[in-house]
Amino acid sequence: MDHLPSSDLIGYVIELEKFESTTLLDQVIEKAKLAGFVNNSNSVENLSKLNWIRKVTQLAENSFNLQATVDGELLELNMSTFKQLRQERDNQVNEVLELLARHVIDAIPPYKG
Repeated sequence: MDHLPSSDLIGYVIELEKFESTTLLDQVIEKAKLAGFVNNSNSVENLSKLNWIRKVTQLAENSFNLQATVDGELLELNMSTFKQLRQERDNQVNEVLELLARHVIDAIPPYKG
Protein backbone atom coordinates (compact mmCIF):
# COMPACT_ATOMS: atom_id res chain seq x y z
CA MET A 1 0.00 0.00 0.00
CA ASP A 2 2.88 2.39 0.70
CA HIS A 3 4.10 2.56 -2.90
CA LEU A 4 0.94 2.86 -4.98
CA PRO A 5 1.24 4.79 -8.23
CA SER A 6 -0.62 8.10 -8.02
CA SER A 7 -3.16 7.01 -10.66
CA ASP A 8 -4.03 3.92 -8.59
CA LEU A 9 -4.22 6.02 -5.44
CA ILE A 10 -6.60 8.50 -7.07
CA GLY A 11 -8.81 5.65 -8.30
CA TYR A 12 -8.82 4.13 -4.84
CA VAL A 13 -9.77 7.45 -3.23
CA ILE A 14 -12.64 7.82 -5.73
CA GLU A 15 -13.86 4.30 -4.85
CA LEU A 16 -13.67 5.11 -1.13
CA GLU A 17 -15.67 8.31 -1.60
CA LYS A 18 -18.28 6.52 -3.71
CA PHE A 19 -18.59 3.80 -1.06
CA GLU A 20 -19.00 6.38 1.71
CA SER A 21 -21.67 8.29 -0.21
CA THR A 22 -23.70 5.18 -1.11
CA THR A 23 -25.79 3.63 1.64
CA LEU A 24 -26.98 0.09 2.14
CA LEU A 25 -30.48 1.34 1.30
CA ASP A 26 -29.26 2.92 -1.95
CA GLN A 27 -27.75 -0.37 -3.04
CA VAL A 28 -30.78 -2.44 -2.02
CA ILE A 29 -33.12 -0.14 -3.96
CA GLU A 30 -30.80 -0.17 -6.97
CA LYS A 31 -30.84 -3.98 -7.07
CA ALA A 32 -34.61 -4.09 -6.47
CA LYS A 33 -34.98 -1.82 -9.52
CA LEU A 34 -32.70 -4.06 -11.57
CA ALA A 35 -34.91 -7.00 -10.58
CA GLY A 36 -38.02 -5.10 -11.68
CA PHE A 37 -39.55 -5.15 -8.20
CA VAL A 38 -39.65 -1.33 -8.00
CA ASN A 39 -39.13 1.49 -10.47
CA ASN A 40 -38.97 5.28 -10.61
CA SER A 41 -42.73 5.80 -10.82
CA ASN A 42 -44.73 7.70 -8.22
CA SER A 43 -47.56 5.18 -8.25
CA VAL A 44 -49.07 4.24 -4.91
CA GLU A 45 -47.98 0.62 -5.33
CA ASN A 46 -44.37 1.54 -6.13
CA LEU A 47 -44.12 4.10 -3.31
CA SER A 48 -45.57 1.54 -0.91
CA LYS A 49 -42.94 -1.01 -1.95
CA LEU A 50 -40.15 1.57 -1.58
CA ASN A 51 -41.38 2.51 1.89
CA TRP A 52 -41.46 -1.16 2.88
CA ILE A 53 -37.92 -1.66 1.53
CA ARG A 54 -36.75 1.36 3.56
CA LYS A 55 -38.26 -0.03 6.78
CA VAL A 56 -36.88 -3.54 6.29
CA THR A 57 -33.45 -2.26 5.28
CA GLN A 58 -33.23 0.07 8.28
CA LEU A 59 -34.13 -2.76 10.66
CA ALA A 60 -31.63 -5.07 8.96
CA GLU A 61 -28.92 -2.41 9.13
CA ASN A 62 -29.59 -1.93 12.84
CA SER A 63 -29.30 -5.68 13.28
CA PHE A 64 -26.01 -5.81 11.34
CA ASN A 65 -24.60 -2.97 13.48
CA LEU A 66 -25.70 -4.60 16.73
CA GLN A 67 -24.18 -7.93 15.67
CA ALA A 68 -20.91 -6.24 14.67
CA THR A 69 -20.80 -4.55 18.07
CA VAL A 70 -21.36 -7.85 19.87
CA ASP A 71 -18.70 -9.51 17.72
CA GLY A 72 -16.31 -6.58 18.22
CA GLU A 73 -16.01 -6.12 14.46
CA LEU A 74 -16.83 -2.43 13.95
CA LEU A 75 -14.25 -1.32 11.41
CA GLU A 76 -13.40 2.23 10.46
CA LEU A 77 -13.41 2.88 6.73
CA ASN A 78 -9.90 3.45 5.41
CA MET A 79 -7.73 2.12 2.62
CA SER A 80 -6.68 -0.97 4.56
CA THR A 81 -10.25 -2.00 5.50
CA PHE A 82 -12.00 -0.88 2.32
CA LYS A 83 -12.10 -4.25 0.52
CA GLN A 84 -13.38 -6.04 3.62
CA LEU A 85 -16.06 -3.42 4.27
CA ARG A 86 -17.13 -3.42 0.62
CA GLN A 87 -17.48 -7.22 0.70
CA GLU A 88 -19.47 -7.01 3.95
CA ARG A 89 -21.75 -4.38 2.38
CA ASP A 90 -22.29 -6.56 -0.70
CA ASN A 91 -23.17 -9.48 1.59
CA GLN A 92 -25.57 -7.28 3.57
CA VAL A 93 -27.27 -6.08 0.38
CA ASN A 94 -27.78 -9.69 -0.66
CA GLU A 95 -29.07 -10.66 2.79
CA VAL A 96 -31.63 -7.83 2.72
CA LEU A 97 -32.73 -8.79 -0.80
CA GLU A 98 -33.14 -12.42 0.28
CA LEU A 99 -35.17 -11.28 3.30
CA LEU A 100 -37.41 -9.16 1.06
CA ALA A 101 -37.83 -12.04 -1.39
CA ARG A 102 -38.80 -14.47 1.38
CA HIS A 103 -41.48 -12.07 2.63
CA VAL A 104 -42.84 -11.57 -0.88
CA ILE A 105 -43.00 -15.34 -1.42
CA ASP A 106 -44.64 -15.84 1.99
CA ALA A 107 -47.32 -13.30 1.07
CA ILE A 108 -48.46 -15.22 -2.02
CA PRO A 109 -52.05 -16.34 -1.55
CA PRO A 110 -52.66 -20.09 -1.69
CA TYR A 111 -53.86 -21.65 -4.92
CA LYS A 112 -57.58 -22.43 -4.87
CA GLY A 113 -57.84 -24.21 -8.22
